[in-house]
Amino acid sequence: MSVRVTSTGVSLERVTKILGGVASDVRNANYNAMKRAGEAAKTKAGQLAAAEYTINKGTFMSATKQKTVSSQTALNISFAGSVLPLLQFNTVYGKHHLLRAQVLRKGGGGTLNHAFTARLGGRLKALERLGKYRTPLESKYGPSTAHMMQNETVVDEMHKVIQETYDKRIEHEITRILNRW
Repeated sequence: MSVRVTSTGVSLERVTKILGGVASDVRNANYNAMKRAGEAAKTKAGQLAAAEYTINKGTFMSATKQKTVSSQTALNISFAGSVLPLLQFNTVYGKHHLLRAQVLRKGGGGTLNHAFTARLGGRLKALERLGKYRTPLESKYGPSTAHMMQNETVVDEMHKVIQETYDKRIEHEITRILNRW
């Protein structure tokens, strides 16, 4: 999943006028503001995923590989990770090998009739029989962190966070350069 921002609320022309056209200052201010906006977006990503999915922020962040590339005019945040075991989401298991799982917070969830939990390789896993016999078995998984970040609500909120942080930080960077901090 990748979030790319190319237009920002504060125009580059305005920054250039304020900083007197010194190209290196404009480039540095914009780069620093974009970088800080990317860091804020990565931090907010876990909260947004936890708000849409039944997973906690710490689990999401530990299972995610995030990479931010910022340039003078664009910010690119990439998320990668493997699928997460179904038991890391809101899962209830009990008698008669019924397994109820809810992945989305706004969804009702569902019941897997032939699913059960078992400890394999030291880890508790959700498994489902594919037929009426003991084997074959299939492990059950939820979405990956990259798929969670493709949710439209999450992407829209990420764009808002990036926009707000960039607007605040560009003003700070302009002040910093003008005051020679």
